[in-house]
Amino acid sequence: MPVEITVQGLLFDMDGTLVDSTPAVEKTMGDWCHEQGIEPSEFFQHSHGVRTQDNIKRFQRIPVPGTSLSEEELVDSVNKLEWLIAENGRLMHEAGGKGIERLPGAKELLDALRAGGARWGICTSATRTYASSALKTGEIGAEPPALPFLVTANDVTHGKPHPEPYLKGLDELRKLPGAAFEPSDILVVEDAPSGLKSGLAAGCKTLGVATGQPLERFRTFEATVKTMDLTRVEVVSASPDAVTLRIKTLEEEEPEKTNGTA
Repeated sequence: MPVEITVQGLLFDMDGTLVDSTPAVEKTMGDWCHEQGIEPSEFFQHSHGVRTQDNIKRFQRIPVPGTSLSEEELVDSVNKLEWLIAENGRLMHEAGGKGIERLPGAKELLDALRAGGARWGICTSATRTYASSALKTGEIGAEPPALPFLVTANDVTHGKPHPEPYLKGLDELRKLPGAAFEPSDILVVEDAPSGLKSGLAAGCKTLGVATGQPLERFRTFEATVKTMDLTRVEVVSASPDAVTLRIKTLEEEEPEKTNGTA
């Protein structure tokens, strides 16, 4: 049977949760990895859901190690890479291919939240420049009224898996109309382990969606509830004070594998 959960607001990750930018990211960062002399597979195993600046610090070798960049140089490198991802995604999308696109179920879920006046927003590891472009290309919307608020890498000192991005999201939710709430009254929707850890560390409930990671790896992630994708999430009711969701869980779809008996 599907699980029903009632919360007072939702905080969404962006990449891999609401939009799929995998083709644009793989092209841009794959080229960058070759320039750095590292295997793209090694990079992509650890990079998802992590701020670009943190990935640069960890993986850049050329022309200098990322850890030796000044703050200004780091910001410049981040802006260049994220602009390239956004531009490649836009061009691929406009050419009729897959560059950056909205994930299945995202439109229906967000439309239902908007219609009910529910409290929600996006907390992403991307910069504001890239996130705004990706949300527009992916037809989500990057500013009110389509999007109540957007927390980006520019707004925090510590990126995911640190709780700061979702703590900042909780602060933004409190500015919206509705009753007072505790962090445990809020649901974080994420596809990446770093984001799920961030949400849990912020004290929130978490919904993991298997849309940005290999399924075998996704099964190992810690989350309050897991599901295949947002088409399995139905808004039963929505208001500024409460949202009730009906979720078809991963366990319901493949009970043997998720229980470790297959």
